[in-house]
Amino acid sequence: MLDLIINLDRLEDDTPACVVGLAAARQLDAFATGIHVVAVYPPVMAMPEALAMLDTEERSAQTFAAQWAALCARHGVKGEWEVIRGAYVPILAKRSRLAQFIVTELPVRNPDAPIGFDNITRTLFDDASPMLLVPETWRGTGAPDRILVAWNGSGEAAGAVKAALPLLKRASKVLVLDGERTGLPGLSPPALPLRAWLGRQGVAVEWQRFDRGANVGKALLETAREIEADLLVMGAWGRSRLSELALGGATRHVLDHAHLPLLMAH
Repeated sequence: MLDLIINLDRLEDDTPACVVGLAAARQLDAFATGIHVVAVYPPVMAMPEALAMLDTEERSAQTFAAQWAALCARHGVKGEWEVIRGAYVPILAKRSRLAQFIVTELPVRNPDAPIGFDNITRTLFDDASPMLLVPETWRGTGAPDRILVAWNGSGEAAGAVKAALPLLKRASKVLVLDGERTGLPGLSPPALPLRAWLGRQGVAVEWQRFDRGANVGKALLETAREIEADLLVMGAWGRSRLSELALGGATRHVLDHAHLPLLMAH
């Protein structure tokens, strides 16, 4: 049985991440662990009022267990509810490592806020399992069915594809945009045989060469709109995260402008 972690910062049963996560768990016959992290920030730990607020949040989150059990029963999946108090990023990253992937909400960003330093993208960078990021504006109600795969031959992209494999097997459409570059014959490693590998897994795909161009992220999202994709699978932070934040890159653009769920791996 597959395991999915569904991270709920907001204790509501109709958030896009909750809806998509439970739909995916039902489709994949996966065990769905709902989790809420009561985030602790050391600089405020000496403040009595801060500790009181954390206690209140933890008690409130624990009462959500009954609602989570009812949600799982309604969706026909097995699951459990966990509340963990501590440092947000390392807790969520470590807890996710036995899961096929973690489902969590992708907030709509404040354009004036620093990019890439929020809890979710920091967790992605912190050796977590692949993450299915669902924009808080997403209105889809089912598991992903039309999937776009951004392929460049990197380890990050391979990790994302492997995590998405159960979804790919059940999709009605899978389009692979192949942007892998070949190196010097006899010196560089050969291209990964993704097409043959997917065929052995029983995944029927459409294959299209992809010209990276100047703005890869923009091109990926435009293609996703054109084919009406409801999931984009891709590697994250292919070069150093600080380099992407300073210079821009596909990961940064897609996270900033995502209109559909993203399954990313670092």
